[in-house]
Amino acid sequence: VLQDIVTASLIGTHNVNWTTWCVAKKFGMVGRESIYDRKTGRFIYERHQKTPVVKEALRELFHDKFDLKSTEVILNRIRNSEIQIEWVDVDKFSKLAEPLLDHTTKYYSSPASVDKAILDLVKNRLLKTKRRLICARCGKWQLAVITKEIKENLHCKYCKGRQITNTFYSDHDLVKIIQKKHNGKKLSGEENQRFKRSWKVASLIETYGKNASIVLAGHGVGADTGARILRNMTDQELMYKQIYEAERQY
Repeated sequence: VLQDIVTASLIGTHNVNWTTWCVAKKFGMVGRESIYDRKTGRFIYERHQKTPVVKEALRELFHDKFDLKSTEVILNRIRNSEIQIEWVDVDKFSKLAEPLLDHTTKYYSSPASVDKAILDLVKNRLLKTKRRLICARCGKWQLAVITKEIKENLHCKYCKGRQITNTFYSDHDLVKIIQKKHNGKKLSGEENQRFKRSWKVASLIETYGKNASIVLAGHGVGADTGARILRNMTDQELMYKQIYEAERQY
């Protein structure tokens, strides 16, 4: 019964979508080089709920993240009055209780309470993330580089433009889309969306410099979320806290 309740509560969450995506890769349903997509992960979960793919994803998730046996023991001890529940009136919820009570912030810690050691881990990971820089104007110049090696003032060595966009290291399609647009060819609806998004990213990098590249290296942090983080940034510590929060929500 407990496993059924937890399974139902996991539907649509990052934990189950991500694990399903990883298992789908092992089963060959998703290409080895494919980049994680939240909607696709959820689609696979919902479409294949009664297949070995989802069963294995849930098995891994329960094994790695949920101690159902110990939880069952505690619940039984509460039922048998071996553990007493004490009611305490408080004016403010604890940092541990806040995310449990707020459905909009499910599974993430308040950024104000993030430990410095965690922030250091986040910072190191972001700075070591490999990204692909591309000139959004001509598409002729591109560079694969880790975030910490990205220079503050970027420009294209061919057209001298400062509109440099930033994407996944494994994204080889965006440069083709930009070149296609530059050559006056018509873009499809999806290509046009990607082209516009690349210019949003380029605008952030031109305005905020290297900090924009650091923010965009965050897992699930796109142009809109990145713009909000950068707009609200007062110092780097707050920036990393907000990246951490955005990743947890994603």
